Amino acid sequence: MLSVLDRRLKFWHVLVANGVAVAWFVGMGLATQAALPGVKLFRCPIGMCLGYYSPIELHTTLTRVGRNGRQFLAETLLPLDMVLPTLLLVAFTVTYVWFSRPGHAVAVPLSTGARYAFLCVPLFYSLADYAENWALVESLQAYPNIPYRLARRASILTATKSQLVVASVGIAVALVVAAWGTAHRSGDDAHRRLGEDGRPPRR
Repeated sequence: MLSVLDRRLKFWHVLVANGVAVAWFVGMGLATQAALPGVKLFRCPIGMCLGYYSPIELHTTLTRVGRNGRQFLAETLLPLDMVLPTLLLVAFTVTYVWFSRPGHAVAVPLSTGARYAFLCVPLFYSLADYAENWALVESLQAYPNIPYRLARRASILTATKSQLVVASVGIAVALVVAAWGTAHRSGDDAHRRLGEDGRPPRR
């Protein structure tokens, strides 16, 4: 797979994939604010939550948003959130591959094993996000009698998803910074050799 992507991937693929993922996420946020003004759903217990939350927090949140809020979650937000993990997985994948391509100036030289290991992080994120979404669907169907084990499972999946997406973003940022740093150092070395030899360096 990596060899195919290394040959066929273009920088505009990276820009489009990341742009679509960000636009989709922003659109979800705008839709939420339009439907539920003042309600913050993109944090604990639904959304970004690096630590676990107690089962009562999920019940309290679903009660606070009311019937219309629960209907919005079930019919609009969760269906939209079923698309986001795939968009982010594609965006992270093309970003990782582009900035770790062997033999390219703006790239970090990594072994094939390391590249696949990095790619596993957003893959596991997307799986955790889908599992969390399904747990939330079950919770909405069971409300107001949400079983303790179901709420606990949703909590664990939310924390796992959140930690993995933060790790995925961190890897992407690190690769981009390291790749540009490598290209900058290579350019400085080339200019230094040119200054010492008085002629362009051989390739």
